[in-house]
Amino acid sequence: MTFEKKFEHYLSKVEKIRGQMEDFTEEATKTALIMPFFSVLGYDVFDTNEFMPEFTCDVATKKGEKVDYAILKDGEPIIIIEAKRAGMKLQKQQQGQLFRYFSTNRCRIAILTNGVIYQFFSDLNAANIMDDEPFLSFNIFEDDPSIYISSVKQFCKEEFDIKNVISKAVFQKYATVVEKTLKQDLLNPSDEIVKYFLSRPEVKTGNRITAQMIEKHRETTRLAMQKVFGVNIQEVSDDMEYCGNNECFSEEPETQSVQSISEKLQNILRGIIPDFSFISEDSADYCRLHIYTSANKKIGNVKILKSDFSIQWKKTGNQELHILKSEDDIKNYI
Repeated sequence: MTFEKKFEHYLSKVEKIRGQMEDFTEEATKTALIMPFFSVLGYDVFDTNEFMPEFTCDVATKKGEKVDYAILKDGEPIIIIEAKRAGMKLQKQQQGQLFRYFSTNRCRIAILTNGVIYQFFSDLNAANIMDDEPFLSFNIFEDDPSIYISSVKQFCKEEFDIKNVISKAVFQKYATVVEKTLKQDLLNPSDEIVKYFLSRPEVKTGNRITAQMIEKHRETTRLAMQKVFGVNIQEVSDDMEYCGNNECFSEEPETQSVQSISEKLQNILRGIIPDFSFISEDSADYCRLHIYTSANKKIGNVKILKSDFSIQWKKTGNQELHILKSEDDIKNYI
């Protein structure tokens, strides 16, 4: 079985116990989520010569400090792992604990996880000092596995090569910054990018670029960038009329259009996901709405087929498609 199939099987098993996770202890999280994750990567989680629990990491101020797991090669740690219970938020405090462990050995990879979110750290900025930000981070429920699975695969036992991982991590970290910045700028162009275009010789403002000029050209910049990237990003306003019955998708065929269905879908979503935004992707066969929360987290996409105006919902992290026929369907699946 390929790694991709194994990982897909792992995700489907985890999805079945999703509703129980809020009550998980740290030990339950390790047993049900974290150990199976590393088992999929090819490690024998019951062989302490390979996957050592409670690995001792002495620090300057304390002796006998332990990290939850260490993956060993020839007796030396190559990856250290700090585990938290499934319901715990991963914050700077937990990173600080891992930060202390990181500096005590020669391993280059540290992982902080609660079994749902995985954060991978290295020392890309300064040797033997763990970076403040992870070079790889994903949520197994919220993020599309097709985006991160190739990055996870490089940590498989048979493929792990620290030089290759670090080399890719440098580019991955840069790419993450670019992607995040572009997404933010497509939604709301920053002062820096507006100023950049105003300073282009083709524009020739002839004046010092002021805050007022930047604000004046922000919307034009947003629309121009969205046109170039071929997307249409919209945020739902509070004054949109909410459609509150199942008649939203009962139009006569001759009056239906992708645009009308999309607008009605947005009205319904407004009552489910406050302050959401979406990126519209249009093709000859369909219109797809990539839906994000106000925190910029993608929760899934809706595809409206142009052939029969059918509506398909696909949740991030879940390959199953749902056909949406009514408002009740939307509330049940989104």
